[in-house]
Amino acid sequence: MANNDNGLGLINNRDDRLIEGFKAAYVDGNIVSDPSYTTEFVYNKNKEKNVAHSIEVELLNCDKFQISVAFITLGGIEPLLSTLKELEKKNIPGEILTTNYLNFTEPVALKKLHELKNITIKMFNVEAAGKGFHTKGYIFKKEEIYRIIIGSSNITGNALNVNYEWNTKLVSTQHGKIVEDILEEYDSLWNSEFSMDYDEFYEVYKERYNIIKKQKEIAKKDDIPSFEKFRLRPNSMQEEFILGLRNILEKGENRALLISATGNMS
Repeated sequence: MANNDNGLGLINNRDDRLIEGFKAAYVDGNIVSDPSYTTEFVYNKNKEKNVAHSIEVELLNCDKFQISVAFITLGGIEPLLSTLKELEKKNIPGEILTTNYLNFTEPVALKKLHELKNITIKMFNVEAAGKGFHTKGYIFKKEEIYRIIIGSSNITGNALNVNYEWNTKLVSTQHGKIVEDILEEYDSLWNSEFSMDYDEFYEVYKERYNIIKKQKEIAKKDDIPSFEKFRLRPNSMQEEFILGLRNILEKGENRALLISATGNMS
């Protein structure tokens, strides 16, 4: 192994740095290694060392990022917005994949992200896919090196700053097996037939989110919730009809026609 010492006890060769980082993480913690090439445990230890800080550091040093999380809230993205706007100025491309799982993700957070010209957002439709979606992964690429934070943290204020969260930051070249597997899985989800573009999902999802939010507010007012106070929740086709009807009314029209198949009789 080349021993090109830089005066700080660190070696300069990229592959050697990765090897020393691996040894420090998995063999002997007393080995001196470059932190940016060392696998780390990422958690909310304190205000100076938390998940949000780790993500921010990687965002500021990447030339591309890809994120896949089940939930996104405004409280989660607000601390990162200034950093994301810096990346927008530098035209650093980003992809964010989230889901309609449990209708938890906040539409206002998605809108804020969509307003950034360098970020593309998709939503994975768990209902159409017929299975849950609970990934929490942050992929950062810098030249031929990938740094990936993967574990338990969604993009929410508590998850990134307060909760007991366990994540691992992996460091690898683009040819590493673990990176290849993660990217293959991410790409399959991003390009899935169930992953909807922003303009395709946003208005319908926002309508559903608001309906459910009102139901939750009603439930909180009573010690014992009364089911009679809840409206039946429309399905996805009915939500699209409600949204279309509202758009027609806003244009001054007073008539609309819905044509819908009733299904097969057998």
